[in-house]
Amino acid sequence: MIEGEEQGFERRLDRQSLLKLAAVAGSAGVVGGRTGIANAMRAISSAETGRLQVLDWAGYGNDGGQAMFAQYVKQHAANKPQFTYMTNESDALAKIHAGLKPDLFRPYVGWVKYFATSGLVQPWDTSLIANFTHLNPFMVKAGQYDGQQYGIPDDWGFDAILYRTDKVTPKAKSWDLLFDDRYKGKIAWFDDLNMLTVAGLYLGFKDPWNQSDAELQKSQQLLMAKKKNVRLIWSSETNLWEAFGSGDVWIAYAWPNDWVQMKKKGLKVVYMRPKEKPVAWVGMFMLLRGTPRPHLAHNYVNAWSSTKSAKWLEDNYGYGHANTVARPASSDLLHALQLTNPKAVTEPSAHLDRDIPRRALYARYWEKVKAS
Repeated sequence: MIEGEEQGFERRLDRQSLLKLAAVAGSAGVVGGRTGIANAMRAISSAETGRLQVLDWAGYGNDGGQAMFAQYVKQHAANKPQFTYMTNESDALAKIHAGLKPDLFRPYVGWVKYFATSGLVQPWDTSLIANFTHLNPFMVKAGQYDGQQYGIPDDWGFDAILYRTDKVTPKAKSWDLLFDDRYKGKIAWFDDLNMLTVAGLYLGFKDPWNQSDAELQKSQQLLMAKKKNVRLIWSSETNLWEAFGSGDVWIAYAWPNDWVQMKKKGLKVVYMRPKEKPVAWVGMFMLLRGTPRPHLAHNYVNAWSSTKSAKWLEDNYGYGHANTVARPASSDLLHALQLTNPKAVTEPSAHLDRDIPRRALYARYWEKVKAS
């Protein structure tokens, strides 16, 4: 633990957890206090066998994101994480239904209610996550359902528009740029049903996440009519970077890291905040029900939640982190993500992604858009 991150840890342990840890500490003959509790937690975790199974997005495993869980690997070398990758939450859900059994995975905030009520996940014991005290309270609350903590918030950012200033002249700071006929063949959309939400924002609907039948049809019609302008519907950021970096695409539905990567390539790019407001998201680690490695999963999330990991994420991927102590080296990023604003992900700055009551219907409408 970084000095200061363990302060208040004992105070946040509930009675049941303390009794369990005390029993382990006593049987193991370890010293008391914070050191004893930490040793006891490691003793419990060491009783769990096998590699930790993690279902996560590309870029967050052994393909570049090792710094995020380095603390975990140092403490649990015999239980190193083994990764399966997801392209979106629907893909993760399909993999789980097909028999994949991850110990934990990381959907985003709009799926908290869905998974909490699905029977697939169980609440976290936040008293076992020492760094939990540093996490943004607003984001922590967004991970709760029915009074229990189903999601542990970590990374966050925005869905907005990336474009090249040397090639594109927007008519306005608007989601309209994703539909602009002037740039036919130079536009990229994201392969997700949230494209219908973005269409609803652009069309001015009251609740784009819960559109009426008539509104949903209008959103679908807009996307179908403008799909002719789209060169790429991406599910992998690598594909987007290749297309954008090569000049095949000038405008894209994108995330902050895409802006960071294109700036590294020397491209003249802007990450636009549309007047209809960007859609904000918060990554939420979730614990699968019945996992045989619950304590290892808690330790993994604790490593992800540390100040050191948070700063690495901000400096290297350009995303925000729920750890409010961390600050990026770049003042431009600090300003762009409004990191000093604890509610940067919600009104009036952005629309926080949320539950879609008719998610299955949205998914069918989106599939029809792609097939058109």
